[in-house]
Amino acid sequence: SPMLAFTADEAWESIPHLDSCSVHLSDWKPFKFDISEEEVANWHTLFAIRERALLALEEARQAKQIGKGLEACVTLTGTGLELEIGQAHKEDLRELLNVSQLNLNEGESEELQMIVTKAEGEKCERCWRWEPSVGSHENHSTLCTRCVEAVS
Repeated sequence: SPMLAFTADEAWESIPHLDSCSVHLSDWKPFKFDISEEEVANWHTLFAIRERALLALEEARQAKQIGKGLEACVTLTGTGLELEIGQAHKEDLRELLNVSQLNLNEGESEELQMIVTKAEGEKCERCWRWEPSVGSHENHSTLCTRCVEAVS
């Protein structure tokens, strides 16, 4: 059965002062989502980097260097706007690439050079990211620092 529909209704019932008895019968006001031209350009750049990185990840997968993307560490080296945008949005880019680790380094070339290696550390049993911090927490030896903070 579709559990999410029931969960949504249960959450809706706990919100005070609502006119509708169900989230599914409610009218929603249109919401205008505005982002700046700069932000649009940044996201276009991040997705362009992603397209090229996915090719490098697939090559590494074919060469049996990695299995899944989360087993990878991607290192991007270069200069210019792409590197600058990548550095400013490093965590977003890491998530877009779906890799455990991302390094962004200054280099010689204007075009980003991409190197895929196996990520360092062990696999966290909660988030599945490969992190050097897995095994370093006494009470949660199979979790990374980020997940230890989330469950503590």
